[in-house]
Amino acid sequence: MSLYKLISPKSLADLVRKETSRRVVPVDSTWYMPNTKKDGKQEFLDVERIANAVYFDIDGVKDHSSPYPHMLPDLATFNAGMSQLGITSSDILVVYDRIGNFSAPRCAWTLAVFGHQPVYLLNNFIAYKQQGLPLDTSKRTAVSPFQPSTYESNVDLTSQEVVSYEDMLKLVESGELALKYNVFDARALPRFTGEASEPRPGLPSGHVPGTQPLPYSAVLSEGCFEDSPEKMQKRLQDYLESANCTLDSRKPTIAMCGTGVSGVIIKTALELAGVKDVKLYDGSWTEWAMRADPKYLAKGRK
Repeated sequence: MSLYKLISPKSLADLVRKETSRRVVPVDSTWYMPNTKKDGKQEFLDVERIANAVYFDIDGVKDHSSPYPHMLPDLATFNAGMSQLGITSSDILVVYDRIGNFSAPRCAWTLAVFGHQPVYLLNNFIAYKQQGLPLDTSKRTAVSPFQPSTYESNVDLTSQEVVSYEDMLKLVESGELALKYNVFDARALPRFTGEASEPRPGLPSGHVPGTQPLPYSAVLSEGCFEDSPEKMQKRLQDYLESANCTLDSRKPTIAMCGTGVSGVIIKTALELAGVKDVKLYDGSWTEWAMRADPKYLAKGRK
C-alpha cells in the first residue's frame, strides 16, 4: 500500500476551495536528469507554479555524506529542510512536478517516509494546466512563501521502505535475489540491457543479475497513473506479458532505477495495483555500478 494518495486536478481545486482548518500546500519537486541541462528550481522561480507552492529540492534535502545523488536524508536533515520551507505538521501537502509524474513520486514518498500525513500526489501537473486551473506566473525570489517553522517529526520508515546495497549484494552473491524477490528496474530498456549509455558520464550500463525491466514509461498513461487498481493491474500485466517478465505475488518486491527517482514511479504503480511489500533499492544502478564487482554487472535481457 502506498504511503500517499493520488489526487486529480479537479479534486485538488475542490480541496483548496473547501479546506478551512488547515493549509493546503502545493509542493513543486521538479527535477531533471543531468543530461537535459534543465533546472527545476529555477523554473519554479521564473516560470510558473501552483499558487502558494514551495519548492522541495531532492538534491538539497538528502544524505549529504553519500556519494550518490539525492539519497534519503536522516530525520534531522529532513526536519531542517521542512522547517526552512515553513511547512508545519498540520499542512496538507500536494506534490507535483512540471514534467508530469517523474520526480514528484520520489518527493511524495520521502515526505511520507518521515511521517508527514496527509500527502497527495497530483495526477498530474500537465493535466492541471490543460484544465485551466489557477497558476502563479509571477517571478519569485524565494522557494517558499512562508516564514520558517519548527518542523519536528519523530517518524522514520526508512528501514521498512528501503533495501540497502549490502542486502542486495548478499542476495546476488548467493544467487537468491530472483528466487526470493521480484526485482524491477525502471530505467529505459536499452540502459537495462547495456545497449545504451547511462546519462552519467563514466557509468557503465547494464543491470543487477536477477532483475527484470519495468520501464517507468510503461506504467504511465500520458504521464498519469491509472485511476483504479483494476486499470493499473491491467497496464502492468500487459507490459509484463509483452516483455516476458513475471510478477510472483507470493514474493516481496524491490524497485530500482538509476538513482532512486523513477524507481519510486514503478513502486507507486505496483502498490496502486495492489502489490504488497514493495521496497526501494535507493542507491539503485548508480551505487551498484560503482561498488559491485564487474562480474555482477549483467548485460542483455536477463
